[in-house]
Amino acid sequence: MAYDDSSYGRSTLLVVSCLESVLLRSFGPGGGLVLFTRDTGEVLLTRHGQKILRSLHIAHPVARMIVDCIQGHCTMTADGSKSFVLLLASLLRRIRAPSKACWDMSNSRARHLARRLLEFCHDGLDDVIMRQVTPHVSALYSYPGGVLEGLVAGYLTGRLATGQAEVLTPLICQFYRKWHVGQQTMAETVRFIHTHFPVLHQTVSGLPIGRSFVQEGLLLDCDWTVFFETREKESIRLLVFNESEFSINNAAYVFENCIYNGQAMGRRLCTQVEELDVTVLLSPVTCPDALLQWAAQKRLCVAECVDPPLLDLLSQLAQSEAAAVGRVATVTSVSRAVSGGRRLACVGLTPTRPQNNREHLLHPHTLLLCGPGPGPLDQYRSACQGVFTMLHSVCEAEHTLTPMDRSQNSHTDQSEEMSHNPVQLHSPVESETTVPDPATSHDPLCWLLRAGHVLPVGGVFEMLLHHFLMSSDWSAREPEACSVLAESVLDLPRMLHSGKPCLFMQSHASLLDKLRSGTSHRTHSGGLEGVSCKQQLLLSVLQCAYKLLSIDHVLHTHTPVSTLLDSTKTTQQDEDDGD
Repeated sequence: MAYDDSSYGRSTLLVVSCLESVLLRSFGPGGGLVLFTRDTGEVLLTRHGQKILRSLHIAHPVARMIVDCIQGHCTMTADGSKSFVLLLASLLRRIRAPSKACWDMSNSRARHLARRLLEFCHDGLDDVIMRQVTPHVSALYSYPGGVLEGLVAGYLTGRLATGQAEVLTPLICQFYRKWHVGQQTMAETVRFIHTHFPVLHQTVSGLPIGRSFVQEGLLLDCDWTVFFETREKESIRLLVFNESEFSINNAAYVFENCIYNGQAMGRRLCTQVEELDVTVLLSPVTCPDALLQWAAQKRLCVAECVDPPLLDLLSQLAQSEAAAVGRVATVTSVSRAVSGGRRLACVGLTPTRPQNNREHLLHPHTLLLCGPGPGPLDQYRSACQGVFTMLHSVCEAEHTLTPMDRSQNSHTDQSEEMSHNPVQLHSPVESETTVPDPATSHDPLCWLLRAGHVLPVGGVFEMLLHHFLMSSDWSAREPEACSVLAESVLDLPRMLHSGKPCLFMQSHASLLDKLRSGTSHRTHSGGLEGVSCKQQLLLSVLQCAYKLLSIDHVLHTHTPVSTLLDSTKTTQQDEDDGD
């Protein structure tokens, strides 16, 4: 069955509006929690946008397409799933219904408008943001706390309850600072944690979130099978068994034969291990009883069924060397961490340089997250991992500008704004006395705020972008497209303050007054967010809108949809028939 253009447009708006109604209730710091229940009695209580979307039973093809677009966006930024749906809904309403008479507007006209918006996003939006929005962010706001704390708090506040965000914010900052050793940039440490986060954290169920802590060294995902205390200052040699060379079957065969069939083979194998002078054995598989008994006699520590990616990371950080039966490394300590009813093996490492980056110094630590149950623990883990994805995105945007480019852009943009824009910036003297100098500040991220690459949460970016879009040259060339984008962007802070509309009007009016009068800096004590994440959100939403409006008909079929493999086979058959 096929739908006409008008029917498809109404159906698309209805689908987006349904997703919007679900996510709107949990949008912003004052948003509530969404409760999901199953017939089995399972209960999920969350306000994380991606978790909410994944928990919905979505059957409509348009809704599944939208969720796929959101998933692709969150893979890059780990941020903005709820804002994505709300902005998309507002944008489609304004594209499809600028007036009452436009409900019967053809899909081609809507697609043409969406194409113009997407072209501007690729060509002109970056210029508006970098030359108009970011200079005014640094001129209007200062932040008394650390920028890292502000970014983490701004991210967690929209995904977890206020009390949970207050607990995890200092914990994540501590976790990052424990890893960050030396003079390398923040991007190097963030990139490493972002890449290896799945093995850099462990979870303990049945405890409150306040019991979470940062443990020095690498926590294994299991307890010691055989454990003996070691001296603190003793250099410990560790052997990581290679799964492909020393699998469980081979190990069982070797040790059963060496015990039951011949003492010579056993002595030869024991001699080989003793020559390596190791006191700790780590295995990715279950060890045979004979191996455990031999290790206990030799007073060796043994951990079995360790996650292979964790063993690879341990070998990399410890700069292991190849051996006949695996990899040998030197560690500083072996211990046991106890949290609640769970005991975990811990391996201590000195600050080291990874093998693939000799200039990057790292001090390994592990984040131990506690929660009352599996559901909350999964939310805490997802939120913490999302923090480093967001920080990675901010750092990647930071490295697109060299130090000379930063200074040139800062001076050029301010001079152009002073001469061409009626909104005046603060004087350089006033700005320098208000914002701390990044060269002398203890916060290495202070320059991000001064350069306008991060800004306060709460709709500041949307209000500034709306103002400068309506006053840009593009508004004169494309008044309809500019009005649609500017008003749709402004709908986000409107919905953020939907419970108190007067608060939005006061914030918007106050910001415009500061832009016109050039008043002194306003100290902001809330969270921060990256401009690059906001810019990527606009691009992803406009791409999704254009993709939705590019569809002319929705066809329902009961036959299997042909895949790429099927089409390839058909093409080959046609070529054979032609021959």
